[in-house]
Amino acid sequence: MVKEYTRKKPIISGTVSPLYKKKIDRLVEAGEFASVSDFINQAVSDLLKKYEDNNSVDTNTFTDDEIEVIRSIIREKAAEMNFEKNKKKN
Repeated sequence: MVKEYTRKKPIISGTVSPLYKKKIDRLVEAGEFASVSDFINQAVSDLLKKYEDNNSVDTNTFTDDEIEVIRSIIREKAAEMNFEKNKKKN
């Protein structure tokens, strides 16, 4: 039986200035981070921790509507990934 790979993390797209991209690439090349994705995950984690420590925003609770939006996005991305995977097979 072939085990199907499923991405456990949702994909978020964004842009940064060319200077930031160059600095991130240098940190990755120097071995400070495993990948650009690793850097972004750490940066987001640090920033969320800062907000949680300052109690300025509660990021640990979501409304029912927010949870449904998140679920919807995950279902949509999963469907896109399955479509792309099946397209490559054919």
